[in-house]
Amino acid sequence: MAPADLARGLVSAPTRPVGRGGNDRGATLALVCCLGAGFATLLDQSVVTFAVPSLAADLGADPAQLQWLLASYSLAFGLGLVPGGRLGDAYGRRGLLVLGLALFLAGAVAGASASGVWWVVAGRVVQGLGAGLISAQVLGIVQDRFHDPARVLALAAYTVAGAAAALVGPVTAGIVVATLPPGAAWRVVLLLGAPFVAATLALAWRHVPRGVGAVGGRRADLDVVGVVVLGAVAVLVTLPVVGTGAGAARTTAVLGAVVVLAVGLVAWERRYARRGKVPLFAPTLVRQPGFVAGNVVALAWFGASVAHGTVLTLYLVQGYGLPALGAAALVLPSAVGRMGASAVASRVVGRLGSRTVPLGLGVQALGLVVVAVVAVVVPRGAGFLVAVALVEALLGVAGGIVEPPLRAVTLDFAPPGFHGVAASFLQLTQRLSATFCVALATGLLLRDGVPSRSSFAAAVLACTALSVAALVVASLPALHRARSVEPAVAEPAVAEPAVAEPTEPAVGAAR
Repeated sequence: MAPADLARGLVSAPTRPVGRGGNDRGATLALVCCLGAGFATLLDQSVVTFAVPSLAADLGADPAQLQWLLASYSLAFGLGLVPGGRLGDAYGRRGLLVLGLALFLAGAVAGASASGVWWVVAGRVVQGLGAGLISAQVLGIVQDRFHDPARVLALAAYTVAGAAAALVGPVTAGIVVATLPPGAAWRVVLLLGAPFVAATLALAWRHVPRGVGAVGGRRADLDVVGVVVLGAVAVLVTLPVVGTGAGAARTTAVLGAVVVLAVGLVAWERRYARRGKVPLFAPTLVRQPGFVAGNVVALAWFGASVAHGTVLTLYLVQGYGLPALGAAALVLPSAVGRMGASAVASRVVGRLGSRTVPLGLGVQALGLVVVAVVAVVVPRGAGFLVAVALVEALLGVAGGIVEPPLRAVTLDFAPPGFHGVAASFLQLTQRLSATFCVALATGLLLRDGVPSRSSFAAAVLACTALSVAALVVASLPALHRARSVEPAVAEPAVAEPAVAEPTEPAVGAAR
C-alpha cells in the first residue's frame, strides 16, 4: 500500500482537528505534506553512506572524519528537535515546517559544494537542524490531528514513506556513483533529496494551516541551556569511540566531564522547573513510566537500526568490494519488507496491541545474530549475498512492525498541550543514540582501516546487544497501557490512558 493510499484512507478514520474549522480533508492534506517531508529527508539519509567512498577518495578524509560526517547529522537533528517541538506547540507548525525544509535545502547545497571534509560536516549539521525542526512538526501534526486507530495508521503511512525513500535512494545513488567520476558523484548524491525538499516546501506552505498546533498564542519554554548541555554530553560520550579510540587518560577525562555536566544538567532542570517553566525533561512526561520505557526502547532500537544500515553499506562497498549499485540492490529487500510491514501494521496492532513491539524486536535481534554468523561462516560469493538479502528482508519486516506502534504507544502517554514536547523528546533520544551508535559501530568496522569479515561481525553484534536491550524493556508492563494500541478485544477499562494529570503549568503558560 502506497503512502498516498494510506493518507486517503484516513479521510474516513476518526480524527481530532485542532482549532476552528478543522476537517478530515484538511487533516489528510496536512498528512500528505508530512509524508512528503518524511520522504524527502529520509531519502537523503538513505543515500549519504553511498557518498562516503568517493568523498573520502576526493577529499582525502580519514576514518575519524568519516565517523563525524556520519554522526554529526543525528546530533544536530536531536538538538533541533526540542526547540522545534515546543515552538510548534506554542505558535503553530507551518512556519517551522517551512523553515526546517529551507534549512535542510541550504545545508544540502552547502555540503555538496564544499571543498573540505569539515565543510561537508558543517553542511550536514545545518541539514540536521532543519530535519529536527521538520520531524518535530510532522509528529506534532499527527498528534494534533489523529488519535486511536487513525494515529497508528498515520504513523504507518509515515513509515511507508520512509521505506519508499529507502527503495528509491540507494538505487539512484548507486547509478550516480557508477556513472560519474568520484569528484562529482558524492556531490550529486548529497543533492538527490533537494528537488523533493523544494517541492514539499511549496506544498507545506499551501496546505498546512497556520493554526495547526497553536495553543492560545502562549510563549514557549525552550530550555536552551538544557538542550546545549545535553548535546555537549552526547558529543563527549562519542569521542572515545571515534577513530582509533581514546587512551585511558583521555577516556577518564571525558567520563569526568560527562559526570560534571550530568550533575549540572540535573541542577539546572530542577531550577528551571522551580521557576514555573517546563524543563527539557518535562516532569509531566518523565513521571509516566510508559513514556520513559518507550523512549528507552526507541533509543536502543533506533540506534541499532541506523548503525546496522550504515556498517552494512560500508562493508559491502569498501570491505566486500561490491559496486555501489550492487550494494544498493542488496539492501533493497529491507526497504521492501519495511514498506510491506508498515502498510499492514495497523491490522497487526489491532490483533496484538502493543505486544507487536516486543515481537518485532525479537525478530530483529534474531536477524542480526544471523547476519553476524553469515558474515563469518559463509564464504564470499553468491551464497553470502543471497543470505544477506534474505535476512535484510526479515529485518525490514521487523522494523516496519515496530516503528508505528512504538511511536503511537509512547506518544499516547502525552497529555494535551505536550504533543510537540513529547514527540520532540522521543526523536531526541533516538537521534542522540544514533550519534553514538553510528560512531561506535563504524569504529568497530574500521578498526583496522579497511572493513573485514570479523570487524563487520563485531559491529553487527554490538547492534544485536542494543536490540536485545530494547526487547527487554519493551516487555515491561508499563509500556502496554496506552489506549491507542490496545487490541480490538481489549476490555473498556484498559482503553483508558495511563496518563497522570499535569503537575506543572503547560508549556509557556502565563507566569
